Amino acid sequence: MIWERSSLRYAHTDGFTGLTYDEEGQTIITCGADGDIRMWSGIDDDDPRSKCLGEFVMCISQRNKRLLASTDRNTVQAYTYPELENDGTLMRFTAPVTCINVHEKFIAAGSDDTNIKVHKTDENKSELHLQGHNGPVFCLDVCNNGKYLASVAGDGQLKVWNLEQGGKEVKTISGFAKANSFENAEQYNTLCFTSNDTLAYVQGKEVTVLNTETWEIKYKLSDERIKGDYTCCQFGKSGVFLAAGTSKGEISIFNVDHKKALSVEPPTSENQAVTSLSWNNTDDELAYCDITGQLDDENDGDGVDGDDDDDGISIDRLKNQVMRNTKGYVDEQNENTRDSVAKSLHSDIENYVNAKTFNQQSAFQPGATPAHLEHRYLVWNEVGIVTAHSEDADGSIDVEFHDASIHHSLHIPNYSNHNMASLSRSVLALSAENSTKLVCIALAASGNKEWSVTFPDCESTEALVATNKLVGVVTSMYFLRLYTVMGTQREIITIPGPVVTLAGHEDRLMVVYHSAPPGTQQQHLCAILIQTAGMQLRTQHVPLPLTPERRLVWLGFSDCGSPVFADSMGLLQLYSLKSQCWFPICDTMKQSQSVSNNYFVIAVSEHTQIIQAVLCRGSSYPMTNPRPMTQELPIQLPICDPDVEKSELEDTLVRAFIMSMNNAEKSIKETAIKLFALACRSEVEMRAKELIETLACPDLLLLAVKYATKLGRIHLSDRLSELMPQLEEQNQRANQDLNDFQHHNVTLSPMMYSHNSTLGSSLTSGNRLAPKAMGLTQAKRASLKRFVMSNSPSVFGKKSTTIDRTERVASPTSSTVVNDIETQEKLAEKTAEKLDTSVENVKEVTHTPLNTVNPFAAKRKHSELDSANKGGVLINGGKLKIAKK
Repeated sequence: MIWERSSLRYAHTDGFTGLTYDEEGQTIITCGADGDIRMWSGIDDDDPRSKCLGEFVMCISQRNKRLLASTDRNTVQAYTYPELENDGTLMRFTAPVTCINVHEKFIAAGSDDTNIKVHKTDENKSELHLQGHNGPVFCLDVCNNGKYLASVAGDGQLKVWNLEQGGKEVKTISGFAKANSFENAEQYNTLCFTSNDTLAYVQGKEVTVLNTETWEIKYKLSDERIKGDYTCCQFGKSGVFLAAGTSKGEISIFNVDHKKALSVEPPTSENQAVTSLSWNNTDDELAYCDITGQLDDENDGDGVDGDDDDDGISIDRLKNQVMRNTKGYVDEQNENTRDSVAKSLHSDIENYVNAKTFNQQSAFQPGATPAHLEHRYLVWNEVGIVTAHSEDADGSIDVEFHDASIHHSLHIPNYSNHNMASLSRSVLALSAENSTKLVCIALAASGNKEWSVTFPDCESTEALVATNKLVGVVTSMYFLRLYTVMGTQREIITIPGPVVTLAGHEDRLMVVYHSAPPGTQQQHLCAILIQTAGMQLRTQHVPLPLTPERRLVWLGFSDCGSPVFADSMGLLQLYSLKSQCWFPICDTMKQSQSVSNNYFVIAVSEHTQIIQAVLCRGSSYPMTNPRPMTQELPIQLPICDPDVEKSELEDTLVRAFIMSMNNAEKSIKETAIKLFALACRSEVEMRAKELIETLACPDLLLLAVKYATKLGRIHLSDRLSELMPQLEEQNQRANQDLNDFQHHNVTLSPMMYSHNSTLGSSLTSGNRLAPKAMGLTQAKRASLKRFVMSNSPSVFGKKSTTIDRTERVASPTSSTVVNDIETQEKLAEKTAEKLDTSVENVKEVTHTPLNTVNPFAAKRKHSELDSANKGGVLINGGKLKIAKK
């Protein structure tokens, strides 16, 4: 017996597609990402009945003249069958429902919010809540007697629950593929119960069958002819056959009694990953759908045995046999009849390894939702929201601004069927996929605000962007066409590969394209950073470091003009224009309470260190109605041990250097001195010295010297003092290197210059901050000497020594170090006048290079100062007072 395939039929749009036979086994019911339900009287039905239930339908089940379906309202909705009239709501979740199973005693459903609900169909109508998964539920099934429920979720675990004991968890199996949402799943209906209550599940290239009494492995099934991993499985109604689909569109059908794989016609090049399987009532027909929305079936036709010609030889049978053998599928009954040509072809193809490549993503608009939705966001960014509605024949576009002072809201009839948009404070740009026209509305202009252009030679729009100064469009000819806000044509730049997305900020654009075909685990993306200045521009090619097995989902610029992108797992990376490298700045998934939730990024602010995003529960995109609220996520680097005080300070310090945050100079000094104090408290003086040497800030060096001296760490203070000449030379060399580096790279706009000078002028400019080694006045030296005398054990008597030891034991915490030093500086300024009058009593010291840089060392090296000082030092209320005897 050979299972033959029918021709592929289009059922739904790309995405997960589900199906089931009705109770009579005559009608195939399918659902998909387009929100439609279709009922096919057979695989050859050219006109199936169809009804739209919402924006998407992810799963269905039919029983007792009712059809249950998941809707975009996160509910399990009941409909009469076959009329499909609304019959009420059975269950509600906080995320889309991903799987439904109907039993005589129960109705079970799983959701992207990790929860499973079991609704009893008895008179009590009670409901069980099964909680234990840490990821979205992918599939579930209830055994024949209703005792057990099995489920597989995105946390990589299979769990078995005892429904008779209130949903008690009785078995857990790990090792399944993990995913944070149903959309990113690689396996779908991975388990099923048989009529004799054995449990089967797929894992890799094997099908494992468990005994439900002992939960031990009963046997395993495998098919050596498949190339992909199994994605789903389904037992026939009789329990004799078990079907399993693979990620390459292959179908394996096993005879469970004989535990072997039957002959199945191989897939064509059009077949993709199988998402759903369903048997009819007689087990002679198997229907299935794939990830592209195609519908097909397998039937147990007897081949072409009755088509022999007059000589007793069937030409069609020989052709089919040879074609099956060359593709690696062998007919067991005719295995010995293969000729030498078929053997050689079979051997060559068996030795050929068909490497699986990562799917190359097509072009998309940042801040937009999928195009198949009836109500969708064309763009949602820091300026406003552009929403498209296609409920009527023509449709419409609504434009709302976050700041009403920029412009009033707009309602535009969508006669041209625009499905792409970009919005800035100056212009609204509109176009459509495969459209040859660009339409722009200048928001700040007077008179005729609208202008449009038509591309030559049938060029069509692939991506577009609008900033306050530019409008850019990438066309199907790989041209990036630039325009001013009012429509003046500018440069035309050729893009080296297929475009992925386009973003802009002021006079700066970044276009991402495929630089090479994708590999086995990731795409090869590259970006062109374009900077305009008048009618001149400079470009820079920047590789995009996309993490393996992830897709690019958002591209934009921060409020300071730094490029930022986000991948499909919520990791944001920022490109520093100073260091010219990418930095991971935030993992939004770690700030979510559920692995099924995702954040839809809107804007990134370096000044406030905030990411504006929309929380999408159980999905990747926000709903249009009701519109969700935006949230502010703090920028957090993916550092090690984030809960430790040292790591928190290091995170703040690094962010202050790589980004233009508010009060960066103050934050750097405060954080650095806290890290310095923490290292001193931890008895790691070399780390404290290393920190000051790395930061290379003269002002910070003086603060560190003062603090080290106050703690009595004389050797650390001496080593820090020796760094001053080295820091001055290092700062001068760094400034020269930075100027040379900027001269040979992208031309910087005035905004970019200010970005570089914010921290550079405060921390790397030795001319402004570094004190001159020989420039300390006598009064300043005396004040610093007096400060050392007030804290040095050699100056105090017995009583003062006790006080100093007490202060050292109770060392200040890192949060009070800066305040202590500022208090000491203010105190030194208040007593400067008194110290100037008493400097005559201090014996002059010969200045060596060491004590010139470190005035504290002079007091420690000349003990005669004790006798020269005619006054005594009194400590009263935390203030220093000098009284003459």
